[in-house]
Parts: sequence; structure tokens; C-alpha cells
Amino acid sequence: MIEGSLARRYTRALFQLACDGGQEDAVGVEVEQFFSDYSNSALQQVLTNPAFAVDTRKQILNQVAQSQKLSSLTVRFLSLLLERDRLSHLTGIVNCYRRLLNEARGRVDAKVISASALEPALVERVRGQLRSLSGKEVILQQVVDPELLGGLQVELEGKIYDGSVRTQLARMKQRIARGY
Repeated sequence: MIEGSLARRYTRALFQLACDGGQEDAVGVEVEQFFSDYSNSALQQVLTNPAFAVDTRKQILNQVAQSQKLSSLTVRFLSLLLERDRLSHLTGIVNCYRRLLNEARGRVDAKVISASALEPALVERVRGQLRSLSGKEVILQQVVDPELLGGLQVELEGKIYDGSVRTQLARMKQRIARGY
């Protein structure tokens, strides 16, 4: 997901404050926890509804924060987003925070898409290849897409490496259509 410049600015500020307090991992977990409860729920509808007064929405936010045992930094950040009507940027903020944390820890997210579930030995082999390619620790997400027919698609650092049978068949079809 592409984050907007506003989401990146807010995220960098939050990340810097979390680093200053040595809480970057904990704040990341808290923001993601809040976002998972917030997204596509009644909470989102209430907190973004201008029919409710800002003070009322803040009280609700504080009650949710208490139930989730969020740190004061996370609560202040979420309150700021609520006051400035920026909760709609929370998706980008969560993604950007995860990316900043991974960069700071020398990690990178990767996605492997295959036609069927991969065996653990193959997953480790792919992870090793991606580690040598990126020079970073790889956090691997596996996705099954039966339409690939076979082979793999790998997304790493904004690049897609496509070795799927579906793509190879499409290329063959194009070459045949061109007369090669």
C-alpha cells in the first residue's frame, strides 16, 4: 500500500518519539493492535463521525485505549489524529511504521505467492535466497493463488520476481501471436 506524504510525516514523528523512549517495538504493536480493532468496525464509524463532539470521541478513544492497555505515547498520538481529523490516514501510518521499524532492525518484508502451500524446507530455501539478494533479514508472508498453476511470484522491496507458469504461458502466447 502506498502511503501519502501526510501519513509519512506523522509516522516519522511517532517513530522518532518511540525511538527516543526506547519503545519502537511496543508502539508498533500497539498501533497495529488499535488499527485491527478500528478498521471496518463501529469504532471507526464513531470516531470519524463529525456528528459526535470531539470531546465525546476522545472519551471513547480513551476507553478503548484503556481496554487495550496502550502506552501514553500511543494514546496521545491517536488523540492528535482524532483532533486533526487524520484517522483516515491510519492505514498508511501503520504500513509506514512497520516499514520504518523493519529498516531500523535490518529486516525487509517479502511476499511469496504460489499455486499451493510450500513445504517448510522450500520456504527456508526461498528465505535464504531473498536474504542473500537483499542483504537483510526477510520476514516472509506466504500467499496461495491456485490461478498461478505452478512456480512462484516474489515481491521484495517493491520489485516483483515472476516465475509463475501463468506468466510463462502468457509470454509464450504473445510470442506465438507475433510470429516468433
